[in-house]
Amino acid sequence: MERRRRNVVGAGLLWLLLLPRMGAAAAPPTAAMFRGTAIIVAAGGEPLAARASQACRQWERAGEGTVFFMAWAFPASGRIDSCSRRHDDSAGGLLTVTSREGRIRVSPDRGRGLNIADGPEAPGAVDAWGVSLALYEVKDGRGRFMDMQLLAPDREYSLAGQRLAWLGAVDEAQALEFLHGLLGQGSDPDRRRDLLFAVYLLKGRAAVSELIALARRDASPEMRKQAIFWLGQKASLEAVKALGDVIDSPESLDIKKHAVFALSQLPEEKGTTMLLQIARGNPHPGLRKEAIFWLGESGDPRALQFFEDILLK
Repeated sequence: MERRRRNVVGAGLLWLLLLPRMGAAAAPPTAAMFRGTAIIVAAGGEPLAARASQACRQWERAGEGTVFFMAWAFPASGRIDSCSRRHDDSAGGLLTVTSREGRIRVSPDRGRGLNIADGPEAPGAVDAWGVSLALYEVKDGRGRFMDMQLLAPDREYSLAGQRLAWLGAVDEAQALEFLHGLLGQGSDPDRRRDLLFAVYLLKGRAAVSELIALARRDASPEMRKQAIFWLGQKASLEAVKALGDVIDSPESLDIKKHAVFALSQLPEEKGTTMLLQIARGNPHPGLRKEAIFWLGESGDPRALQFFEDILLK
């Protein structure tokens, strides 16, 4: 149990390192952030999915096995400053990102040689924008989504002669619709976790609603656990209610414990009230014990009063 907690916390901290601060308002990123030749598919009014389909059709004609990339900007809930390596070397990830001495290198497998190096940061702060870089490969005559990484929006990237389509900046609704579609297409757990994190990054209440839906109904227990974790990081009233619903639902004890943990991670002790309710009155002793453990870690004065009440009776 303790090892699992450390793993979940470690994963959360790794991703949260990407979001250290908010910046002042600025224009969304454009194709100019990429050095090299990138086709631009950003027709006004077309949804993101239609732009992606247009880019796929162009490169599907290049033949089986063709690899290409698509990038687009989306409104994020926090600033993205850098990328971190996601997979172990043995994991065989198609698209891996490393950060070493200020340089970001992105390479698809089989030595196809896309190198992306970050240049100096743009002067001034960047508004909450993120850039998704998606890897596609032509399989059975169709461009198939293979992997995705997030890039800092205020950097300059070299394409090294590789094919890339810039799909422009989209709003939250378009980005969420596109990510929802990708989540429904694949079963690879690593890719689905990355897509789930991208949903978490999106700004606005619709992203919270999508996380709630995934936490309640996704077929994968691991995805439901991850959605619960990211709901805990959102810290909105909707997220707190959703976590409470999970605890009151017929879900497995393991998933309910993830929800209790997520409550404990809410900033400004937003989850303390519900943790106290669980500790005092939940019918399952395992959940009461879990809530008591995290109350002890919180340092909240209400938790101290709770321990005085039960220990000094």
